Amino acid sequence: MNYMTSKIDEDEAAYIDRRAHPRRKTRFKAVIIHGEDRLAVDCVVRDLSEGGARLRLDAPGALPVRFHLFWLADRAVLDVEAVWRSSNEMGVKFHSKHDMQGKLSSELAAVCRAFDQRGRPKGA
Repeated sequence: MNYMTSKIDEDEAAYIDRRAHPRRKTRFKAVIIHGEDRLAVDCVVRDLSEGGARLRLDAPGALPVRFHLFWLADRAVLDVEAVWRSSNEMGVKFHSKHDMQGKLSSELAAVCRAFDQRGRPKGA
């Protein structure tokens, strides 16, 4: 057995075991809203777990550490934190989730307005 192959397999197994929740592959569309100007960035949720997700987008390095993620499939807004980044992907940890139709704080209401003004149908 090749030592390098064995070492890579052990490292990969250790990486997978460190995850708090199992992930499943997805292709959900989402929108990131960030900054005081409530800038919007389209992304695709590639992996999903109970505690976080892997997002694919054009320039993850240009985003702040904390931002809001509009989950179009669930009609929800999530407060998330970036935990890792690569050239076109980032891993995020979920902090809270709010139904877009429910009662929201003034900050989340402003984020929702920015999302609606972006030209998407209300509640899309």
